[in-house]
Amino acid sequence: MSLNLPQKNTLLHHAYCIVGNTDDVVKELETFFKKELDFVIAGNPDFWYGEYDVMSIDDGRKIKELHQNKPTAGNKKIFVVSANFITEQAQNAMLKIFEEPAGDTHFFLVIPSANNLLPTLKSRMILVHHYGTDNTLINAKAFLQSSASARLEEIKKLMKSISDEEESKIEVVKFINALEVELKKQIDLGKAGSRTDIFLEIEKMRQYASEQSPSLKMILEHIALMVPFFS
Repeated sequence: MSLNLPQKNTLLHHAYCIVGNTDDVVKELETFFKKELDFVIAGNPDFWYGEYDVMSIDDGRKIKELHQNKPTAGNKKIFVVSANFITEQAQNAMLKIFEEPAGDTHFFLVIPSANNLLPTLKSRMILVHHYGTDNTLINAKAFLQSSASARLEEIKKLMKSISDEEESKIEVVKFINALEVELKKQIDLGKAGSRTDIFLEIEKMRQYASEQSPSLKMILEHIALMVPFFS
């Protein structure tokens, strides 16, 4: 699905929040920059990309500092920031630059879910939803259609397949994000009613998964038994 961004010769907003899969979104952004903005990212000193699992206040401050430099190769600077989770402190650190960036600077924040964004930060950006390829190790749609025992078995396989703790955390957060997207599709189809409590619980589990040394298996097992079953 293409990104719904301004076409050539139309005014580009200073900050966009794109909800979707990082790999899919970044590929489309590269095409968009070249085709619509005549902005090539390869070797361009006016382009900056940062990717984070958990974005901290130090990361936010670094971006705030970097954005103050003026464009050197063209008439605009572009920042693409991808993060699975952004701490509240990091969001507060970026409030000012997302409202009034220096010079002709544009930000594209790529995140899997906008649920944990502060309203004050979200209000400074144009929100764009992009539903691309589900590249998680557990297929979210199939998971929702599985029985409780099948779900628990998939979780067991996932945890056995990854030995690195940090990689496990990233995969778990990616899966939670994909599951949230799939659940929202079901709600749009009227299959899950107005169960907003589900998404509040998913957000809580995502935050737990992003903390230091979380019990990832217990988090996934809780989700497996908590979310509805769909045929």
